[in-house]
Amino acid sequence: MPLARRFTPLTTVDEFLAMEFRDDARYELVDGEIVGQAHPSPAHSTLQIALGAALRDALREKGKRDGSRCRALSEAGVRPHFDPTHNYRVADLAVTCEPFDPEIPYTTAPVLLVEILSPTEEKAQRAKLHAYAAMPSVREILFLDSRTIRAELHRRDSDNLWPAAPEVLEEDGRLVLETAGLDMPLAELYRDLGF
Repeated sequence: MPLARRFTPLTTVDEFLAMEFRDDARYELVDGEIVGQAHPSPAHSTLQIALGAALRDALREKGKRDGSRCRALSEAGVRPHFDPTHNYRVADLAVTCEPFDPEIPYTTAPVLLVEILSPTEEKAQRAKLHAYAAMPSVREILFLDSRTIRAELHRRDSDNLWPAAPEVLEEDGRLVLETAGLDMPLAELYRDLGF
């Protein structure tokens, strides 16, 4: 007689968002499974603050020029388009042009998503690329390295396609994020890290 398998139902996003976690860890919902994330390192947090401030300032200037009302989000909840019932990701930073609604704890139409790579979480962070790229609103995806001055920028081309390989930026490169109107030396983000 075959052994009966125990069925564990998948957690939904609504159930996940209603949960109260008793620790200060970050969690995501990946294919119905609750997955913990490591605490950000000081380098990660420093980069997140630096880029978040640069995005905020660039978006304000962009809004003055073209009337857009986009904003930067930190620890941005994201509902990917693949199985949005069982997936809720958290991007380190995001830019969205959706109207602000304090009742909705996530974005479904980000134009830019940023992950800051750390040694212990890099594989999981890079695994988000496909979920992010499948969202029709996403134009740019940026990976920032927290260990060295380096970035990988994925940007849709004029045919709305993703290139086979990202643009790799290093110490002397300029970070240009079209979605935010940002153009700055990449090394400037790392200034407080002493790199």
